[in-house]
Amino acid sequence: MSRAATERRLAAILSADVVGYSRLMQQDDQGTLAALTAARELFAESAASRGGRIVNAPGDSILADFTSVVDAVECAIALQAVLAKTAGLQFRIGVNVGDVLVDEAGAIYGDGVNIAARLEGLAPPGGICVSKPVHDQVKSRVRVGFEDLGDKSVKNIDEPVRVYRVVPHAVSGPAVHAQKPNSIAVLAFDNMTGDPAQESFCDGISEDIITDLSKTEGVAVIGRQSSFTYKGRATDARAIGRELGVKYVLEGSVRIAGNRVRVTAQLIEAQAGTHVWANRYDRPLDDIFVVGDAITEDIVTSLDVKLSRGEEARIWRKAMRSRQARDLFNEALSIRDRGTPQDMERAREMFLEAARLEPASPWPHAYAAVTHALELMNGWTRDRTRSLDEARRLALRSCELEQTVAGAYATLGVVALFEERHDEALGHFERSREMRPMCAGPRAFLSYGQLYSGLWEKAAQNATEAVELNPVFPVWYRYLSGAARHFSGRHDEGLPILQNVKEANPRLVPARLAMIDAEMALGRGDEAAREAAALLNERPDISVSAFALTQPFRDKALRERYLDSLRAAGLPD
Repeated sequence: MSRAATERRLAAILSADVVGYSRLMQQDDQGTLAALTAARELFAESAASRGGRIVNAPGDSILADFTSVVDAVECAIALQAVLAKTAGLQFRIGVNVGDVLVDEAGAIYGDGVNIAARLEGLAPPGGICVSKPVHDQVKSRVRVGFEDLGDKSVKNIDEPVRVYRVVPHAVSGPAVHAQKPNSIAVLAFDNMTGDPAQESFCDGISEDIITDLSKTEGVAVIGRQSSFTYKGRATDARAIGRELGVKYVLEGSVRIAGNRVRVTAQLIEAQAGTHVWANRYDRPLDDIFVVGDAITEDIVTSLDVKLSRGEEARIWRKAMRSRQARDLFNEALSIRDRGTPQDMERAREMFLEAARLEPASPWPHAYAAVTHALELMNGWTRDRTRSLDEARRLALRSCELEQTVAGAYATLGVVALFEERHDEALGHFERSREMRPMCAGPRAFLSYGQLYSGLWEKAAQNATEAVELNPVFPVWYRYLSGAARHFSGRHDEGLPILQNVKEANPRLVPARLAMIDAEMALGRGDEAAREAAALLNERPDISVSAFALTQPFRDKALRERYLDSLRAAGLPD
C-alpha cells in the first residue's frame, strides 16, 4: 500500500463480533446466516443515521468508523438495546478513538483499529467496552454509566489499555440533567379492536397528542418518525428512554365493544420505568371523532399539569369532524414519510381529498402545501411555477382558517425563498418554529432557510437540534448539517457527513452534489469525477441547469461557483 494511496485522520472506531458464532453455525447454519445478514443491515442503518459507515464486515465481525466519538458510542448503545429485544444474535462491541490510515477503497488500518478490536473481545455478551479517551470524551454526554475495569494488557499493543465497561442501566447524573427535563416520546396507540380498519383512528390519537404537545413551551416531543418505529413491537419504556433520550414515554391502547370505545393511556418515567399517571377513557361510539378529541384534550391537559408544573394546556388544533377525512389524513402522513416522489404525490392526493371532506379544517390544506414545498426542495416538480402557486394558495388558505399551523408558515418560507425574498422567508420559518418550538420539522425547515441565506452556524445548530428532537430523522436533516459546514468553508467536516447521507439514501441528489463540490474544494477532482459519473449512471436525467432551480442561495456568486464546480466534475449543463 503506497503512501499516495492513503490518508491519515482521526476517527472513532466501532468493532463488533458475534458471541459463539462457530457454535451457532454448527447448530443452525442457515438460521444463523439469516440473523447475521439482518444484524448487518441494522448496524449499517444505525451507523449511517449517526454519521458513521460500515468499513468492513468479514465473517461474523463488523467494523465501522465515525467522525464523532459521541455518535459512535450512542450507536453502540442503541444497537445493543435493539438486539437485546430480539431472539437473534448477541454481539460484543468495542469503541476506540485514534489515528487511522484510510486507503483508496475506504478501508482503515492502525493501532486505533486494533485497540477497538481488543476492547470488543473484553466486552461481555451484549455489552460494550470503551477506551479511556472515549470515556473521557463522552462520560458527561451520554445517558449511561461506566465501570472502570482498570489497565489491560492486550495482544500486539505495547502499552496497557485503560478499559471502561458501559453500564446501560446506570445513568450519569450530570448527563441526564443536561437533557431537556420535560422530554417525551408518544408511542402509537395499540389497536386492540381486532379490526385493522381502526388503525388510522388509533394512530390519529397519538398524532394529535404529538401535535399539541409540540406547541407547548418547555416540552420536547420526539418526532413521529422516531416514536412510531416502535409500533407493533414489544416495548420497554426504559430502553426507549435510553434510545430516544427522553424522560417520559406515553403509551396507550384502544378497544371497541358494541357502541362503546375504551382508551387507556399511561405516562411512564423512563429511567425508573415507573408510572407517573394512568387513566382510562370510556365513551359512547356514536361519534368517534369526538371521542378522539376528548381523549386527546384530557391526555394533553394531564401531561401539561405533570410536565409544565400546572400550566394550563393549550389546545390549538381544529379537529376534522369527518371520520373518513381523519383516516385519510393519518394514512397520508405515513405515505408522505416514505420520501419518494411517487409517495409525495399520493400523499398530496389524500390530503386534498381530506380537505374536500373537511374544507373548514386548516390541517389538510397545510400538509398538502408542504408536499409541494418538499417537491420544490428536491427538484421533483414537473411544473415549478404551478408548484409555487399551489404551495402558496394552500398555505394561505390554511392560515385563513387558523393562524397557528406551523406547516403552512414553513411552506410560505419555502415559497419566499424560491422567489428570492430571503428575509421574508426567514420570518416565515421563525414563525413556524415559534408555533411548535419543541418539534423537529419546523426547526429543520428553519435550518434549510438559514443554509440558503448564508447563516451557516445557525443552520448547522438547528439541524443538530432537529435530529435531537427526532432521532429517527429524515435523512435530509443530516444533509443540512453537512451542507452548512461545507458551504461555510469547513469542507473536511462537511464531506464525511454528506458521504454518510449518500450511504443512508442515495436518492437524495442535493447531498450527493454537495459531496461532489466538497471533493472539488478539497482538491480531489478524481474522486469528484467518479462520483459524478456514478450519479449520472443512476440518474441520466441529471443536469446542472435543472439542479440550479433547487438552489435558492442568497449569495449569487457562491451559487455560480457551486454550479461551475459541478460542471468541472463532469456533470452536463
